[in-house]
Amino acid sequence: GLQLWRDSGRRANFIVPTGNLGNALACIWARHIGVPIGEIVLATNANQSITEYLRTGEWAPRPSVSTLANAMDVGDPSNMERLRSLHSDFDELQGQIGASSVDDIEIRGTIRRDSHELDRLWCPHSATAAKVFRRLLARGARGHWVIVATAHPAKFNEIVEAQTGRAAPMPESLARLLALPRQEKELDPTLEALRAELQKN
Repeated sequence: GLQLWRDSGRRANFIVPTGNLGNALACIWARHIGVPIGEIVLATNANQSITEYLRTGEWAPRPSVSTLANAMDVGDPSNMERLRSLHSDFDELQGQIGASSVDDIEIRGTIRRDSHELDRLWCPHSATAAKVFRRLLARGARGHWVIVATAHPAKFNEIVEAQTGRAAPMPESLARLLALPRQEKELDPTLEALRAELQKN
């Protein structure tokens, strides 16, 4: 984004996959403090509390819905309070950001289509942003757009390979991490169960 600004004086627009609004809020804050950023559009999955809020002005957190883009499965994002504090006037906030929701069928279709047409592999999270970009283009969007890719597709190779027929190439650093021994234990989803396990160790 900064390179585009330095080279041409044009602001890059950003499409940011989001669930808990962390990366999105960082982008919004960066623009707020003067980084030359144009439009910001949030890409969400089937968890639509953010998109519904930006459409209606009514904040209605809800239980999370399980999706392919599981890191974005957030029905009550904790960073919403920060976003609303930064832009306390809803009309002002609506003018600052947009949002669009992408379901699992569209995630699969985007991974498949962009693999075949563009030779580009997306993880499910990044695929939400790629789908939103296609929507924006179809509506006549202009300018320079940055799709924020949030994870390497090899981390989600099971999903990627099922849609594309090919495995995502594994970066050496990720291969080393995945080769480490896993230690896990299933607990009841209660504070008491967590406390008991922590006290054992």
